[in-house]
Amino acid sequence: MNELDILRNHFLGFQNDFFDNFRRVSTYPPYNIKEKDDKGVIEFAVAGFAEKDLKVEVKENTLSISGCKEKELQEDLMHKGISDRSFTKRFQLHKHIIVDNAELKDGLLKVSYHRDIPEAEKPKQIKIKSK
Repeated sequence: MNELDILRNHFLGFQNDFFDNFRRVSTYPPYNIKEKDDKGVIEFAVAGFAEKDLKVEVKENTLSISGCKEKELQEDLMHKGISDRSFTKRFQLHKHIIVDNAELKDGLLKVSYHRDIPEAEKPKQIKIKSK
């Protein structure tokens, strides 16, 4: 069992498909995943993209984040170091993950989610009786 398998077995929010993408997916745009208790947020570094250039969609337990910027004339550009290429990121969501909202601020797109586990599927403590 390698380190990725260990992490996969303990990561609560996403299924195995999420981790399989690490091996073959582009790193653009860079992102962070923060999770505490039953809430989480994925932060994407999308400097230069406006709200109209970005799309966040959930369909059939898949979260898709895409960005497409209109190409601007760059005749006076001496050096291009800030990327504005189109991208799409997909995350396979666990069946109990609910995406709440998305917010763009200071070049970060934050997609918030929470875990909503039905009572019937939550662990139940069984009281031990002694005789």
